[in-house]
Amino acid sequence: MSKKDDTMRLDLPAIGYAVYRPRPLGSKGGPFAMRRDRPAKREAADITSERQPARFVLRERTMAQHDATEAAFAPFDLSREEHYRAFLAAHAMALPGLELAVTGRGWPQWTPRFPQLADDLAALGAFLPMPIIASDARGAAAWGVQYVIEGSRLGGQLLVRQVPDGLPTRYLSPPVDHGARWRAFCDALDGEAAQHGPDWLDEASDSAIETFQHFRRAAQALSEDLS
Repeated sequence: MSKKDDTMRLDLPAIGYAVYRPRPLGSKGGPFAMRRDRPAKREAADITSERQPARFVLRERTMAQHDATEAAFAPFDLSREEHYRAFLAAHAMALPGLELAVTGRGWPQWTPRFPQLADDLAALGAFLPMPIIASDARGAAAWGVQYVIEGSRLGGQLLVRQVPDGLPTRYLSPPVDHGARWRAFCDALDGEAAQHGPDWLDEASDSAIETFQHFRRAAQALSEDLS
């Protein structure tokens, strides 16, 4: 990653499930027309992916799923304690299965976040929900899952600002070195993808998409009871 990449912005609304999605240098930030269910567009994207770093390919291919997941989490008002508790519970439904699937795989520096999430829920007097079972993730699939989870660390810095003072925020609070950590992950992702063919990147993309869908199902399950 070049020094200019350090200035990339968080192009996300400050609600819902936020994931840090850096834009290619020179892009204008408008919506992407490419969708994975349009073969002609995907073919063009595959050609482009031969020239783009993997981080940008994943960002483009997961754009629609990211936006849909954002919409699913939009009903959660984190400034209200009961909504914040439900928001954390939704993440607690999705996260443990995903983390279990990628532990010891993918990025060597990856670390789980579920312990912090469980601590926050305990401090709020909430029970842990039944987790959603996640598919096993090996090879490229592990990198796709970690792309979403690692990105959410930076998205958390937007969300934590909405939480009232005095409530536990270990899960949403980004680590001190969050910027350097994200850049290190993206560099490792780009390097790993460069050692493999397009099938590897396709598998990582599909896994990232499934990860967004995993979180979206959890959000939809718990948002129905919000008042």
